[in-house]
Amino acid sequence: MDHNASRQRMCSEAQADFGGGPFHALLSQKAIMRTLLAALLLVPLFAFAQAETEAPAEVKPPPPAEPVPHPAVPVVQPVHAAVPVPNDWNVGAGIGFGTPLVSLDATIGLAGLAGLSSVGSTFGLSTQPRMTVLIERRLGERLFLGFQFSASFRGSQSDTFSAVSFRSVNVDGTIGLRSLFNPRGVVEVSWFANVGLGYGNTENRSLISNVDSMGAVIQTPQTWRSNAFGVGAVAGLALERELISGLALRLSSSIVGLSYSTGSSTSIIREVSTDNANHGFDGGLRFSPTLELRYAF
Repeated sequence: MDHNASRQRMCSEAQADFGGGPFHALLSQKAIMRTLLAALLLVPLFAFAQAETEAPAEVKPPPPAEPVPHPAVPVVQPVHAAVPVPNDWNVGAGIGFGTPLVSLDATIGLAGLAGLSSVGSTFGLSTQPRMTVLIERRLGERLFLGFQFSASFRGSQSDTFSAVSFRSVNVDGTIGLRSLFNPRGVVEVSWFANVGLGYGNTENRSLISNVDSMGAVIQTPQTWRSNAFGVGAVAGLALERELISGLALRLSSSIVGLSYSTGSSTSIIREVSTDNANHGFDGGLRFSPTLELRYAF
């Protein structure tokens, strides 16, 4: 009795829990089983669908490695010796000896470039100094264009006789080329060739002594004047030594010369004048040294 009462009471409690009745209890158990089975099936499907819909994360490549800087290697420039820039202009002044471009001698009349009167004048060994002025312009490393002007004056006056005197003036100008054999040498050697014009004027006043029939000495004044123009060309050599920067000493001399001269002379004795015209062509050796101080800039 007690056992059956317990079973009935348990069944009544179970029916009360499931809504009552055994059919309702069975349905509730099947519903629970279907719910669990659906959950088990839907979870992997949901996970798979989520994996398909999610975009794969973009994989960024690693940044390129930065190059390792190398230490800078200093570039060693070759050291060249400083080459002096040659100067373009030369100016100078000096003194020269010898026969100028046109020379007049009171004892022979007209004398040309190389001299006509004697061996001394031919070699240009006159004692009359000439002042010279030089201007040069550089045309190239070895070549110069030069302008030179020279002038000389010689005069004398007798202290005993005022009527006795002598005066001589010579001027000439040349243009030419000078070329160096050894540029920037310790002693520069060069050759030159010049052409030019010259003018000379000479006046000589003297007394002519004559003896008359009574044995008395009679002195008669005489005046002799001469003018000459000429053209000529000379060639020679020059040596130059630099003393300090820009300042040098130059020794030059013509060696050969060629000229044509024309002139006139007048002789006056006792107020009677005699005119004479002459011309000459001459050429030959001519040594006329000139010493100049030259400045380059």
